[in-house]
Amino acid sequence: MMFLLRMLMRKGGAASMDPLQVSMTGVRMGERFLQIGCTDRALLAGLASKVGLSGTAVVAAFDANEARLAESIGRKVGALIEVKDIQEGRAWPIDDEAFDMVVVDDTAEGFVDLDHPIDVLRNSLRALRPGGRIEVVTPVKNAHPPIDFQKLLTEAGFKPVRILAESNGLRFVEGLRTA
Repeated sequence: MMFLLRMLMRKGGAASMDPLQVSMTGVRMGERFLQIGCTDRALLAGLASKVGLSGTAVVAAFDANEARLAESIGRKVGALIEVKDIQEGRAWPIDDEAFDMVVVDDTAEGFVDLDHPIDVLRNSLRALRPGGRIEVVTPVKNAHPPIDFQKLLTEAGFKPVRILAESNGLRFVEGLRTA
């Protein structure tokens, strides 16, 4: 009881909250999640901390910079984050139906540079268990021509697909793997 009182009496009056992009995913303790790309430090740190030691945190990194960033975040927050090197046009070193949740970190708009973004999303679908979900975190105002993630997720096989929210300059697009 005293712990709860101390938490409520903290400066600001409440316990610290997750960044919006972490809260929007809904990832929980013990879940297995895969993050595609790694540019948003707060996103990966929050997600890896949420799943804890009973869950699984894997980052599919497109290049060495993303891999190094993911590894440094894991060390900083004390989380075990497995890093997989993925490249377009190659089979991913990720098992089928291995994850409850896939989060696509497009906060730095890296998807626009991919030759075949649909292949990345199809591999994500393959990596999800039936009933699993994918969430894309992308800027609302893009520096490049915007990518229609609702259309891409639908083409990749996710159903239903919807925009969950647009807030703090970010858009959250969700898709489900039904079978």
